[in-house]
Amino acid sequence: MIKRILLFCVGICLVLSTQAQNKNAANYNNKIIDIQYKLVPDVVKFFRAMEGGSLTDLKTMKEVLSKDFEKALKKINQMKAFEGDIKLRDAALDWFNLYKSSLDSEYNHILELAAKPKDKRTSDETAKLKKLAEDLISKETVVDEKFQAAQLEFSKKHNLELKEYPIGHK
Repeated sequence: MIKRILLFCVGICLVLSTQAQNKNAANYNNKIIDIQYKLVPDVVKFFRAMEGGSLTDLKTMKEVLSKDFEKALKKINQMKAFEGDIKLRDAALDWFNLYKSSLDSEYNHILELAAKPKDKRTSDETAKLKKLAEDLISKETVVDEKFQAAQLEFSKKHNLELKEYPIGHK
């Protein structure tokens, strides 16, 4: 189950960069992407630790990630509209808010269940973990699609060429 969440996270954290005629628009886009990209290694590390990590270590990692997302939200909130266009920034805020919110709420329950060895979980606990993960993946899908659409619209409006890079490349 946790591997499924990790795969989804890796899938949505692809970094989009720009080759642009409009350097200011490219810089605006890339500022948001850079903030996302800096969080990716710790997010991936957190999800990997969920497979067999101790509850204490997982809670510590979760708290650090939550604070990192809070800092990222402050940075994005400080960004002004680009030439009157606020859609990309607001879609990024939704993306960061979802992760911050889920770290502060759903992951409290997920960690309790995930830290328990699989052979020690009841069928109800396994079902609850699966349901929590599926609900989060659904929410993440909606927010990620909204961000990608806003980024695509922004790139078209400002004549930017988006390039996809796998995690680990920049």
